[in-house]
Amino acid sequence: MNPTRIREKVRRGDRLRVLFLNDLGFQYGAGIGQLRQIQSFLLLGHEVRGICWTQGVLEDHIALIPRGAEGLWLGMRQLTEVHPDRGYDDAAIVKMIVQEAGSFGPDVIIVGNLHGAKWPLELFPELQSLGALVVGYMHDCYLVTGRCAYPGECSLYKVGCDETCPTADEYPPLAPAKIPAAWRLRREIFCGDTGVPLAANSAWTLAMAQKSLQDMRFGQVVSLGLDERLFKPIDRSLARRLLKIPQESFVILSGAANVKVPRKGWHILKEVMTTLDGRAQFLLFGAESSGIPGVYATGLLRDYRKMPLLYSAADLFLGTSLEEAFGLTLCEAAACGLPIVAFRVGGIPEIVKNDVNARLVDQISSGGLLEEIESLMADPKKREAFGRAGRSRVEKNFTLVHQAERWRHYLKAVVEL
Repeated sequence: MNPTRIREKVRRGDRLRVLFLNDLGFQYGAGIGQLRQIQSFLLLGHEVRGICWTQGVLEDHIALIPRGAEGLWLGMRQLTEVHPDRGYDDAAIVKMIVQEAGSFGPDVIIVGNLHGAKWPLELFPELQSLGALVVGYMHDCYLVTGRCAYPGECSLYKVGCDETCPTADEYPPLAPAKIPAAWRLRREIFCGDTGVPLAANSAWTLAMAQKSLQDMRFGQVVSLGLDERLFKPIDRSLARRLLKIPQESFVILSGAANVKVPRKGWHILKEVMTTLDGRAQFLLFGAESSGIPGVYATGLLRDYRKMPLLYSAADLFLGTSLEEAFGLTLCEAAACGLPIVAFRVGGIPEIVKNDVNARLVDQISSGGLLEEIESLMADPKKREAFGRAGRSRVEKNFTLVHQAERWRHYLKAVVEL
């Protein structure tokens, strides 16, 4: 492939061959984020293919081509055998993935999360050897730290992650002795004149990269979008009837891919539910949400197309995340006309606006959330106004069309480096 030819295609706005590469296909939050980016490229008229380690049985059968798209979706190729547990070392894994990627003849390769597959970051420079424009997409902070997706209170990622990493045994785990080299590797990949450019899902995520990668070659925000024709309000009484939720209840919706992951604030959510027991009905989605007494729970909904039904059945959406790079569920809730209460952390203030469609809490405690929840419970007019404003914000900023335009501008900026 000829890099000069690819630059000219981007400048002219020609159809591109775009390859998306990640670990878990369209599963979980980052997977849904990748799916929606693919939808944006299809709306732009490009030819798109995916490669992942494993896709998930249900996810592999969900139609993803958005209405009005003129691009061509060529499907997802799963490399389930390409894994350290199958006896392959890093060099062999890189060779097989690059060979598969090269068979597509891509102009652009967008690499998302890899840690779920234990695929090495050495993939990035080898993918560049194909002559394609390679981009790393930051769903979280994994590409700029020594190993973690969210550093929390640790600041080592700025100066050098090392053997003292306080979370080395947490997901994604890495032996402490390997962490310093992993931190340095990221500087080799994303910094300098030949560094791989980064795209971030929020200004917060980009700022984390800038703090860590002092000589980052290029970074820009390409925030996520959604299909506002799917994520829209449904008649509340109908939604509750289908979910078998009492019509007269005040319903608070909350959830995550796994509600009991510590950074999702499970301990705080439990305190809120206990305090409001008898005054509000809680509806939860996500893994490990089932079996909680007095709570309507769906478990993990693998088909994202069912989510608007849950949002539409609720009066309010509660986010308890303590760290959040973007806030996909908050964006979906806003699109469905829900007022939101959440902590002012990470990229959340970029998605929802305090006193516009949400109440954002600075104090990380159940008390701060409860105060705002109870205020909204007592003020149906404000809830309605917040809901309308949230829907309007999504329509103006976070649709698939807006996301497509952000990618168009991003690629044009990169080819001018």
